[in-house]
Amino acid sequence: MKNKKKIRSLKWKFAKIMLLCWVLPFLVIIGIIGSYMLITQRENQMERLSVQAGLNARTCAERLNGAIADSRQATYDGTLFEQYRQYRRQGADGERIFSNGVQNYLNSQYSHKKNNIFTVLMLKEDPLNKHYTSYNFGTGGSYGMIQHFFDQDRDKVLKLAEDLDTAVGFLKTDNGFYIVRNMMNRSFTSWGILVSRVNVDYCFEPVKTAWEDFGVVLTISGIPVVRDLKNTNEDAAAEELAEKQVLKNASAYEMEKGEVYIFSNQRENDYDINLVLYAKELLLFRFLYGYFYVIFAMGFALIPMMIMFMRLSGKEMSKPVEKLMNCAEEIEKGNLGYQVDTPMENLEFEYLRNSINQMSGQLKYQFDHIYEEELALRDARIMALQSHINPHFMNNTLEIINWEARLGGNEKVSKMIGALSTLMDAAMDRKGLPEVKLSQEMIYVNAYFYIIAERLGKRLTVERQIPEELMGMMVPRLIMQPIIENAIEHGIIQRGGGTVLLRAHRDEKYLYIEIVNDGSFGKENEEKVKRLLAPDYDARKESSGNLGIANVNQRLRILYGENCGLTIKSYNDEQTISILTILVNS
Repeated sequence: MKNKKKIRSLKWKFAKIMLLCWVLPFLVIIGIIGSYMLITQRENQMERLSVQAGLNARTCAERLNGAIADSRQATYDGTLFEQYRQYRRQGADGERIFSNGVQNYLNSQYSHKKNNIFTVLMLKEDPLNKHYTSYNFGTGGSYGMIQHFFDQDRDKVLKLAEDLDTAVGFLKTDNGFYIVRNMMNRSFTSWGILVSRVNVDYCFEPVKTAWEDFGVVLTISGIPVVRDLKNTNEDAAAEELAEKQVLKNASAYEMEKGEVYIFSNQRENDYDINLVLYAKELLLFRFLYGYFYVIFAMGFALIPMMIMFMRLSGKEMSKPVEKLMNCAEEIEKGNLGYQVDTPMENLEFEYLRNSINQMSGQLKYQFDHIYEEELALRDARIMALQSHINPHFMNNTLEIINWEARLGGNEKVSKMIGALSTLMDAAMDRKGLPEVKLSQEMIYVNAYFYIIAERLGKRLTVERQIPEELMGMMVPRLIMQPIIENAIEHGIIQRGGGTVLLRAHRDEKYLYIEIVNDGSFGKENEEKVKRLLAPDYDARKESSGNLGIANVNQRLRILYGENCGLTIKSYNDEQTISILTILVNS
């Protein structure tokens, strides 16, 4: 009865501690920790936003670079210049051919590009009348836009092109953002002007839609392309942001007077891209301040309980758990039947102790009585797998045929029958040994190679790189022949000839036997091999012609464990390597 009184429920101890310790001695500490967390989170947030701004600016630059590259393509490939040269030679007679050729070129190059709304080619000799256009319906391009361009922006483009030479020019108007390039002949004289209206919504989408709480100003070589000041339309505010950007290099950020600025400045080959983001600090970090108040409130209520819980866990939980863990470690080491003898002070841990002791005893009982059954089952599985490759004819018949061949003077047939007899003798396993020395296994392999060499002749080359010191190691009987046969049938024969290389090496735990053949397997064969070598592969559902490599893999896994087996892989799409992994017993 006294022992029963000492065993108390743990939940009543927790309830007692909660009632007695609802005080707040560490409120100041929680406040300091919360402040530190707020500052750290704010700095981390700014770092993340700065990195994100740089990535977004980089994405915008890459998309704009694509539009610039498209405009350069018209100069580099020479198609338009060649058509223009023929047009100049033919005069008015070739104008229609030139017009059609230019129109087709512009449509094929620009009418489907996401970064382009429309493209205009104006001839320098008469830009008002001799011009050719292409617009992209998918990005909103239309004939009306081109008309607005000629009415309002054409003269600005012509003025910009006068000083461009071979450089890329940029123009921002109320109608849109343009890339301008002079079309040069081989004497670097301009014969035309190529103008592309950039799809701003696509090229600068990362900075237009990804910063909900920020005002955004993005400039290309000082030209403001994107300006969204979040309901602040003052030019002075935009100029102030641009001036701040000039002082910054690469990606940076600063906070001053309750305001947050994030900068990204990148230099490209043809332009500078400058991004500045602006937001109110209170608006940007509002979630962090709420987080701080939540942490403070939780600390106010939970810290006293946590302190008492630590004391409770050390006395009432840690020691009992340590005893139970020691018991689990002993069982894991193989000490089945290990018992925790010391009674627990708490009802819950006492129940666990009794349950673990009972489980440990049952494990020992089951292991002792089932171990021999498991061994018998493993042997039965091995015999069942081996039965797939055991021959169903008698070796004595081959001996009679062999003698007949010798009496008839046919030595070649006699040697082939002798080699086949060796293989049949190995397959029948008269002594019932699951393992043989590697040297004996090589006798079976050599016999098979002799037979197949008679079939293939000079088309087959066999190389052996097996160290002599490995010949005494024990390996499963007939473990190599199915793999070699698979290599020859699916590699050498399909290629019309090749080389089979046998090599072996070992480390402290495993022996590795490799069969390399000239040939690679495609996607279909790769999936087939993956299925045949899967741990849950069921040989009963497979045709007999596909059992060889699956049989070898399962035999190795049963005999030596899951880390052993057969692996087949392709090397440089020119060779197939089959690797047998065998556990070393000594």
